Amino acid sequence: MTIASTLKPPPVRARAAGRVSLLGMPVDRIDRAGVADAIDGFVRDGGHHQIVTINLDFLSIGSRNDQFHALVNDAALVVPDGMPVLWAARYLGGSLPQRITGPDVIHLAVEHSIRHGSSLFFLGAPAGVAAEAAHRLRAQYGAFNIAGIYSPPFGALDGDEDEKIRSMITDARPDFLFVAFGCPKQDFWIRDHADLAVPVSVGIGGSFEFLSGAIPRAPQWAQQRGLEWTFRLYHQPRRLAKRYLVDDVQVACKLLVSRFRGGHASHAQNGAHS
Repeated sequence: MTIASTLKPPPVRARAAGRVSLLGMPVDRIDRAGVADAIDGFVRDGGHHQIVTINLDFLSIGSRNDQFHALVNDAALVVPDGMPVLWAARYLGGSLPQRITGPDVIHLAVEHSIRHGSSLFFLGAPAGVAAEAAHRLRAQYGAFNIAGIYSPPFGALDGDEDEKIRSMITDARPDFLFVAFGCPKQDFWIRDHADLAVPVSVGIGGSFEFLSGAIPRAPQWAQQRGLEWTFRLYHQPRRLAKRYLVDDVQVACKLLVSRFRGGHASHAQNGAHS
């Protein structure tokens, strides 16, 4: 059951110290504590808030797809998922406090659930993976509120399958919805299902695989030095080779060129969307 209707909205507060623009797409200047504050505000506000965890792949897709570009610009919160995003902001004259990954947002939602009784719905990933992720999170944190877990069959999510998912989420009334369909499918799905009015909806890619142990996570030192992609490429070369070695290299070149075309990172001070 959602807690949005039982908590009084807090005073309006800035959720981020401005935004940095990368290839025309905003990234919020926010740290982990700021994200925790933002998602708490979203849950209290109710309604629909979409969070995008942006990395080089997202920037690459957004540079080629106008609809995805608009989706990122319309998101309630855009956080930098990847050290290269932080480096790009710095190179273009901006700054971002720290990397915020999909698993980071899930951990923050679990902590929110433990404190406030909010509920989480896990949607996507291969069968059993999201359930194992939830099991491991419970082993780490103790009991928290899982509103539902569902792994739909691979392929188009339309017709009866779409109605099934809609009914499950409507009945569960979660405060957090984490969707693992891969980018951009997951992010478009969240946008197109805004009428479900889940207060916090996040596309989280392979986060369930990482949290469940189905895919090993790079060592902390590799993550901090921006080398996680090499670790993932080693373990999933057929799936990730084109993305990392072609698409991400191309968008990196676009970022480099944008500096000389007046594409310096902007510093809007309006913060994340209310």
